[in-house]
Amino acid sequence: MSSDNFGRYFVNAIVAGVLGRITAVIRTEIERAKQETAKKLKGIGAGVGLYVGAGVFGFFASGVLIAAAVLGLATVWPAWLAALTIGVALLLIVIILVLIGNALIKKNKDLTPHESIDNVKAVVGLK
Repeated sequence: MSSDNFGRYFVNAIVAGVLGRITAVIRTEIERAKQETAKKLKGIGAGVGLYVGAGVFGFFASGVLIAAAVLGLATVWPAWLAALTIGVALLLIVIILVLIGNALIKKNKDLTPHESIDNVKAVVGLK
């Protein structure tokens, strides 16, 4: 075996060893990232579950508060007028929220990421 072949094999062995080590590190880090992401997703899932529970209790609490408002007005007005007033007020709130939501949906219905496309075009030189 000549010294040129030995040098070539030696360099190849070093490069293979370095690449193997880099590959092992990358695989390990990818696995750690998967485990970290799974742990965070479990926490997010628990948080979302708590939000849902809070929403259910909030829904029932709002019903109780609406009933209290009707009963409170019923001490001053007839019960039917108190219920009608609270119902109309709630309906106005619903209409306002629907109109605002509709405007936001119309404004954002185009999902094309124009800013990102413009940035890519500027970097590539198409603009």
